[in-house]
Amino acid sequence: MLSAKVRRSQATYFTPPAVADATVDLAIEVGFDLGRDDVLDPAAGGAAFLSTLAGRMSAADLQPEHVAYRLNGIEIDEGLAILSRRLIAERLGAPLPRDVIVAGDALRTPILASYGLVIANPPYGRVSLDDVTGSNWEDISHSGHINKYALFAELSFRAAKPRGLVVLVIPSSFRAGPLYDRMRAFIRSHGEVLAVGSISGRDGVFLDVAQDISVLVARKGAPHQAGSRVRFPVIGPLLTAAPAIEQTLPVEPGEAWPLPTTDHEAVGGATLADYGVTARAGYFVWNREKARLLATPGQDRAYPLVWAKNVQAGKLCSPSGKKGDVVDFVSFPADSTAIVKGAAAVMQRTTNDKQPRRLIAAMVDPAVIERWGGFVTENHTIVLTGEDPDRLALAVALINTDPVDMRYRRVSGTASVSVTLLRQIDLPRPADFAAALAASDGDAETAATAAYRRADALVEG
Repeated sequence: MLSAKVRRSQATYFTPPAVADATVDLAIEVGFDLGRDDVLDPAAGGAAFLSTLAGRMSAADLQPEHVAYRLNGIEIDEGLAILSRRLIAERLGAPLPRDVIVAGDALRTPILASYGLVIANPPYGRVSLDDVTGSNWEDISHSGHINKYALFAELSFRAAKPRGLVVLVIPSSFRAGPLYDRMRAFIRSHGEVLAVGSISGRDGVFLDVAQDISVLVARKGAPHQAGSRVRFPVIGPLLTAAPAIEQTLPVEPGEAWPLPTTDHEAVGGATLADYGVTARAGYFVWNREKARLLATPGQDRAYPLVWAKNVQAGKLCSPSGKKGDVVDFVSFPADSTAIVKGAAAVMQRTTNDKQPRRLIAAMVDPAVIERWGGFVTENHTIVLTGEDPDRLALAVALINTDPVDMRYRRVSGTASVSVTLLRQIDLPRPADFAAALAASDGDAETAATAAYRRADALVEG
């Protein structure tokens, strides 16, 4: 019922019933008591959680008036608050004796630490320091990267009573994003992480959402103990009978929380650095410096611009204009390290949910350097460079394989490729992959799998 513009401006993305049911199930499995515990949803939205809980409580023959005094919500949109109250009343089958959901901004509302369950699908999106009140954000965010859902995570732990549960449906970026290290450390220092659920595909689940989504379940109290096992269930509209995999979190509190694998995953033992390859983010932000974007070279220091759309796996990359085949150029007042003048490859930095791969890379056609002396890429790309063109091409062939893509997805939950995580991704050693590639007649997929297995066998031996 909300327009796309309103959803974006309020960062409002509603929780579908199947996910709400599965999330409530997780809360009950780890100790939420339908008959006793008070509940708060500080981002109540369309009452997905509170109406689901009202239905569960009603089915348990609890008195509607008693339930109405245990369910509590805060919603910034007055219209949604009114609609949500009616939904809850409908599930209870009786009028509400009080405003279960109040209209207001939860981040500016005093809240007592009194709830046995704080459950929410909070708004997403970055905010500026000027829009934040108090200093609590310092415990969970970096000053230049404050996300609304991180602020709601801090609020949720603050609102839960000792040993109360915190259950959040949030972007998977919190699991591994380099700028979410404080959030991971904060969660572990304020309670025990019980489960990190994965939504089984976002397509058709969350309207307008371009990120992978996770469900965090934690119990407020003593810090998460090293060695404690955490469940990693898969939840969503497609039910699965497979048991949730358990594993421990990394030793360092701020380290990434990779998803587990369903079976033993071979370890390659190398990184891009072992291939002599360096990675850096693309340079040119065209919509901020339109005056430097030219249709023709026009001057001595103008270089062709490679757009993300020019990158296709398995094909040489050449510059082609944002609109049509005409090459775009970027002017420079002086020489710059942003100008790539040697062998290079370019990766798409952001992928969409219709693309089967998160990692898409292509070697730049050597003719580009020969003709123009260099090139520059837009900010939605990542540039890979190396002194040895053959080793660089070897790395690019490896990056474009399923085994590498799957390993990257385990540690990244966003559509945007992190340069930091890319540098850290586990790869087979160059000699192993090169030998496997030769033995497989150039089949990179087969070679990647074989190279990982060879490296793992050597480690085990």
